[in-house]
Amino acid sequence: MVIQSQRKPTDLTYEPAVVLLDAELADADLVEQARHGHRHVREAAFAVLVTRYEGFVRAMLNRLCNNSAEADELAQEAFLTAWLKLNALQQPERFRGWLKQLAYRQFLHGYRRQKIEQKYAATVREEPSIELETDDDLEPLLALCSPLERELMILCYAFEFTHAEIAASRNMAVGTIKSHVHRAKQKMKLFIEQTETLPSGVNSHG
Repeated sequence: MVIQSQRKPTDLTYEPAVVLLDAELADADLVEQARHGHRHVREAAFAVLVTRYEGFVRAMLNRLCNNSAEADELAQEAFLTAWLKLNALQQPERFRGWLKQLAYRQFLHGYRRQKIEQKYAATVREEPSIELETDDDLEPLLALCSPLERELMILCYAFEFTHAEIAASRNMAVGTIKSHVHRAKQKMKLFIEQTETLPSGVNSHG
C-alpha cells in the first residue's frame, strides 16, 4: 500500500511528497515499486529494502574484511550498485540473494584494489565490531584456516552462500571451492577430535 501526501497542483512551493510504504511488503513487490513507481515511491520502496537488509550486509562484509569502517563503505557501494542495477534483476523475489552477491563482489573488488595499492605491505586490521552467534565456537577453528579457506567458511556457514554462488563470484570452479571448504573442514575436524569439542554449525552443510 502506498500513501502520498495531498498537495495542490498549482502550489509551486510544496515540499516533496511524503511516501509511506507497508514495511511488510514482499521483496518482489518492493522491487517492482522501486523500478516503476513515481520517483518518491521508488526511493521509498528501495529505502525499505535497505532497512531490511543493511544489517545483514554490513555483518557479512565486516566478517570478511575485519574492519568496520571498510565494511560500512563497501555496504554503501553495494546498495548504490543495487539501486543503479535494479532493472537488471530478472527475479525480483530473489533480491536478497542478488544483493548478497553484489556485496560479496564489492568485497572482492575492494580486496583486489587494496592489494594493488599496498602491493605486499602488511595490513593491520581492526577487530570486527559485529559478532555472530557462532563466533565464540568458530573463531578458534577459523584461525586454523588459510585466508581463502576462512573466507569461504564464513560465506558458507555464517551467511549460507552455496558453493555455486561463491564460484560464480570468484570466477572459480565449483569443485575448487568444494576442495578448499573440505580442506578447511578437515583441519577443523582434526582439531575437534583432539579437543573432543564439537561447536555448533560446522557440520551443518555436510
